[in-house]
Amino acid sequence: MPSRRPALVFLPVLALGLAVPLAPPAVGAEEGPGEPPTPRAVTADGRPAKIADILKYCETKADACRFAIDPKKGREFATAVRSLGNAVVNCTDSDMSVDRTVTLRTSSTDNIGGEISGKITAEGTITASGEVTTNLTNDITSEHKTPNLKDGPTSTNGTKTSVAAGGKVAGSMAAKLAFEAAFKATYSKSWTVDNTEATTYKTTVKAYDMLVFGASAAMRRVVGSLIANTGAQILGIAVDSPSMVNSSTFVAQTYAAPPNLCGRTRPTGNTAGGNNPQPGPPPAPRSLPARDALVPGAAPKRVEVLRPAGS
Repeated sequence: MPSRRPALVFLPVLALGLAVPLAPPAVGAEEGPGEPPTPRAVTADGRPAKIADILKYCETKADACRFAIDPKKGREFATAVRSLGNAVVNCTDSDMSVDRTVTLRTSSTDNIGGEISGKITAEGTITASGEVTTNLTNDITSEHKTPNLKDGPTSTNGTKTSVAAGGKVAGSMAAKLAFEAAFKATYSKSWTVDNTEATTYKTTVKAYDMLVFGASAAMRRVVGSLIANTGAQILGIAVDSPSMVNSSTFVAQTYAAPPNLCGRTRPTGNTAGGNNPQPGPPPAPRSLPARDALVPGAAPKRVEVLRPAGS
């Protein structure tokens, strides 16, 4: 009888596409920053002006504009938990060891089209730092060419958010430098444009279970005004940046795979694997969006909050 091959399914998880919410952020920062203020430009005598005109003036010389921070309006916060990388689905009849390095990269954002932050992005990736194995005695082989099971799965399909139309790639150098100077003067630390945090997670995914990773980014909101030496101002500028005092939180959740996901009936009992082989050929590897895999309202079987390495 030919050996039975294990099937490992990697499901791309969209940034905001999960049908089931992940665990809430860990305690330590308020959840969500709330709505940012609406920026507006005024002349020296308080008449309405155009934001673009003041930004353009700031570029005319090095000391044309300065940034004034209002410390009372700043806050530390944690973003909602977003899914990262791939869900790992064990469609075999045996336990599967999983060793993953989960990485979250967060960057600064602002409410004036990226003129200060230059870009808006929150990316999460999952890479394998170990081999994916099962307790089957036969060699692990698969006709599914990617990922390479020896090196482990890699995902770069993580969460991404982009600025609205008209957002800047480089932004305004004068506005950025003015903000950096004000940030350092206020907090006695340099402004962090982006930050990368990672953690390694080792676990066992039982037969017909699936593992989903998520992360909540630790951020800081700074609110202030860009003031030109003519007296004109852009009021209500908000810049969200990686936190200097808090670490992000990673979450690993294990769900029971829906009965139809792996193409066969789910084993009975504890899904320990090996003791309840199902009739018929093993399912072929498949790739499905997470929204098709997670059942609305389903509760995870296990939730584990992970801290970044070194925190």
